[in-house]
Amino acid sequence: MMNRLMMKRQQGHAAILFALCIPVLFGVFALATDGARALQAKARLEDAAEVASLVVAAKNDDNQDDGSGSGSAVNIKIASDYINHYMGDAQALVSVDIDKLTCDEIPDCLAAVAKDKPRYFEYRVKGQSRYQAWFPGNDPIVGFGEKFDVMGAAVARKYQSKAVDVLFVVDFSGSMNDHWSGGRKTKLKDVFDILEMVTDELDKFNQMKVGFHNRVAITGFNRYTRNKNNDGKNCFREQKIFRNNEVNFNKTIEKQFDLKGCFNSVKEPDDEATFSDLYYSEDFDTFNRKVKKYHAIGGTASYQGILRAGQIVTKLAKNPRQLVIILSDGQDYNSGRIDHGEYTQKLVSRGMCRNILDEIGKMKTAEGETMQGRLAVVGFDYKLSDNQGLKECVGEENIFKAQNRQDILNKILELITEEIGHLA
Repeated sequence: MMNRLMMKRQQGHAAILFALCIPVLFGVFALATDGARALQAKARLEDAAEVASLVVAAKNDDNQDDGSGSGSAVNIKIASDYINHYMGDAQALVSVDIDKLTCDEIPDCLAAVAKDKPRYFEYRVKGQSRYQAWFPGNDPIVGFGEKFDVMGAAVARKYQSKAVDVLFVVDFSGSMNDHWSGGRKTKLKDVFDILEMVTDELDKFNQMKVGFHNRVAITGFNRYTRNKNNDGKNCFREQKIFRNNEVNFNKTIEKQFDLKGCFNSVKEPDDEATFSDLYYSEDFDTFNRKVKKYHAIGGTASYQGILRAGQIVTKLAKNPRQLVIILSDGQDYNSGRIDHGEYTQKLVSRGMCRNILDEIGKMKTAEGETMQGRLAVVGFDYKLSDNQGLKECVGEENIFKAQNRQDILNKILELITEEIGHLA
């Protein structure tokens, strides 16, 4: 009788307990559903950041900050497009941050270099996406709120993986003897120091990898180019072809890969310059010792150096990657009677630079691998407006304005590293 009475009194308790547990159970369901969605979104965002970091590394934009503190506009656009593609169901892309670090900013890289291991560049991409919660919850029911954010990040590193021939096309005009805002020495002396540091890095690769033969060469220019004749004497070479005392631009391009005639004197200040072509070599000590004896004077005609560079690279290239790096402080000489900047533009418009890359693309290594070429300008206190011809020659994305000596070194080493990165 007593048991029946107690059972009767307890009737309805289970229903009440179940009703009280519904908000908790629904909260657990909401957290599990939106939580799983958040974990899945984070995984997708990290995948997107990995792809974006590789693409940003391959693009190798100069990465001058756009003022937002989050990276260059070009890199931000690239990364945002990739993340948006991966995160199609996101309500919004909250932020994308990109950092490009040189070896000097990475303790692990500096430690590796101290052990004679190769340096690298690191690209860090971070993204944050916002989602509309399916089960936001309320006072009695636990939930994620109306919206939740997920974050993901990835790092890509760029190393050198293929041997490279680097041809430096150096401005030996008088202005290269001037001091500049980015260094304590003259521009030319800083060039000499930078070349030595670059060859030190290339030598590390050569020592590490059997059969890895990075090589360097140099050709200089003022208003002419200069190299040794068959008898071993230095001579000036005029790369333009004339007809009736006028420059024949079409013929100059038609014969741009032919070695031009030699004359011993130009009877101008350019006569006093002392520089000469040094062809591709792995003997970096001898290369640097000879270069440091060079002296600059005279005017600037960048097309002279570019034409001579084309002759050298198309006849002497061996490695899979060919880099032609123009080091200059910018503006071609304009005497009022002769505007060398105008000459550069006219020759570029007729295919001077395009022809060099096309010829490189037709060439193969001894192992049968097709060569790849790239032209770039690294400038001292350089403005794009200073030399429109050079801008059109290499493309705006291949002009790098250096702020200081270390900046120039980093930009050259970036160009030497491979065109795609590896995830760190």
